[in-house]
Amino acid sequence: MFKTALYVLIFLVAGFTAYLYVQAGNSEQMTPTIGFVEPAIDTTTIAFGSCNRQDESQEYWTTIGRHTPVAWLWLGDNIYSDTDNMERMAADYATLTQSPEYAAFVAATPVIYGAWDDHDYGKNDAGKEWVAKDEAKALMMDFLGVPAAADVRHRPGTYQAYSIGDVRVILLDTRYFRDALAPPLQSGHRYGPNENGDILGEAQWTWLEDELRNSTAKAHLIASSIQVLPTDHGYEKWALFPTARRRLLELLAEVRPALPLLLSGDRHLAEFTRDSVGDYFIYEMTSSGLTHAYENARETNDKRIGPLVTERNYGLLHFTTTAEGLKLAAEVRALDDDAVVSSMYLAENPTNKTGHGTLAPTKDPVSQRTLKPCPDSPNCVSTQSTQTKKKRDPIPFTGTAQEVREKLKRVVGGMSRTTLLEEDGNYLHYTFRTWPIPYIDDVEFLIDAERKVIDYRSASRVGHSDLGVNSRRMAKVVAAMKEE
Repeated sequence: MFKTALYVLIFLVAGFTAYLYVQAGNSEQMTPTIGFVEPAIDTTTIAFGSCNRQDESQEYWTTIGRHTPVAWLWLGDNIYSDTDNMERMAADYATLTQSPEYAAFVAATPVIYGAWDDHDYGKNDAGKEWVAKDEAKALMMDFLGVPAAADVRHRPGTYQAYSIGDVRVILLDTRYFRDALAPPLQSGHRYGPNENGDILGEAQWTWLEDELRNSTAKAHLIASSIQVLPTDHGYEKWALFPTARRRLLELLAEVRPALPLLLSGDRHLAEFTRDSVGDYFIYEMTSSGLTHAYENARETNDKRIGPLVTERNYGLLHFTTTAEGLKLAAEVRALDDDAVVSSMYLAENPTNKTGHGTLAPTKDPVSQRTLKPCPDSPNCVSTQSTQTKKKRDPIPFTGTAQEVREKLKRVVGGMSRTTLLEEDGNYLHYTFRTWPIPYIDDVEFLIDAERKVIDYRSASRVGHSDLGVNSRRMAKVVAAMKEE
């Protein structure tokens, strides 16, 4: 009788242990190759970029995919295919779409939208005169997966608009209707101004005005393949068509759409720029150079705010819903190490008497991040939780954010079975592997330089109760931070 009971007990223990290992395996499998860092629950992340040679390495898509954007926006030169031979252009698109890294990124990203520039239009710096523009358009629509019934398929040009949550994305076509470029007037410039020339064409102007006036979106991304605000450099830009540029800026100043941001590519560099019409400020974010960048760029730009980025880069936009309204943290990220190399924070100013509000830049978009809420199960603790049993006090610190970040990395890195998954400025994401059953727990830290505190969230990936493991773990971290 005793032996039978013992065998049953051993069998049950073995079965339960096997179950725990299966669950632990499921826990570990929750870190996919593409997109393993989940965005905050009230944050919409959109990524964009331009200038991609399809015959060069596409490994960078894994880097972008880790931020799990809900959308990717192509800003032009999506492939380099300067040709009127459509079979060759189709083959160039196929080279990109068949890249394993890009295919994985597309599979993991809900929507892919895009505009074109000149090298995927078919001819360098070409405009409305290009003989193969309709054939090239058809290939680009196929590449983007635009439905056959979509309006853009049945009208001249490639301009489109989409809604992504509270964000309206307006993709301009700066090629199909653009007038001729004028010869240069200054030494070292490639072109000069065409004083009365146009870029969009009247049909697209009418469409754009309707989009802006009739929109109820809380934010607007207006994408142009070429730069809108800069006036100093001698390459392609809206300033070569001063009448059209003035028309666009005055339209924005008149309509004052909610939280507008111009996006552009083309230049093989990245920068934030600002201009104004009266008391109305307009901001632009340029991100260009996915596979190659203008590393020796030293050009001046009297509209630039922040640094000039001359390494391969992409753009990341975080729209966060708060009690005060929608806020945007815009980041230029280097592709080599995914570091934030330039950033700006934009938010509506409800006290501004001139309309939807001016925009205020900042250099600290990371502080706008929030931690994912704890689930109903008791296996999570967080300083940002609204649930009393899971709520913990943030960790106070003295000194600089950089000093406390390095201290935190020493403390957590010195603990057993830890892995640093992501370091994004003042944000750190670790995994802890439990023992003896190898569950994976996620622990995130946000260093708030203004409040001088560290917020954190520690949670199990699977299961219901963790028997207080996450709570005890964070108590050890807090104690170690105070002692070191």
